[in-house]
Amino acid sequence: MKEKLNTLILIFTRFATAIFLIDSIALLSFKGKEAKLYALDVLIILGIAFICALLYVLLLSDRNFSKKKMLAMQIIYTLIINAIVLVIGHYLKWFSFCNISTFFIFESVIIGVITITILYSYKSDSATAKKMTEKLKNLGSEEEK
Repeated sequence: MKEKLNTLILIFTRFATAIFLIDSIALLSFKGKEAKLYALDVLIILGIAFICALLYVLLLSDRNFSKKKMLAMQIIYTLIINAIVLVIGHYLKWFSFCNISTFFIFESVIIGVITITILYSYKSDSATAKKMTEKLKNLGSEEEK
């Protein structure tokens, strides 16, 4: 349980950071210096990050998946997150399905956030696994002596 809570917090912070980073770049690029991010927007973004983290823990935190099953779970995860964020964004009028350019910009932001977060998590997990493997090798070589 403690491990899942740690994963939830870790993924939440990664998603929140990625959302704020990409959203800030998008806002500055398309609305300029006059762009504003309101307190309600911040709370909604944090809520979205929490939903992303919670679904990650529920769907992807099992490390015993085969590569094919992990890829399938990541695709399912991405589609679910994408759908949730699109519904929330449309409801809050962050974009419109009628305005194709705002839809594609918003979709690009969603895909960018998910991609950055999943790739960063993969890199981080790979580095941790590599360190653990090296420590195990060192322990094994010390025992042989």
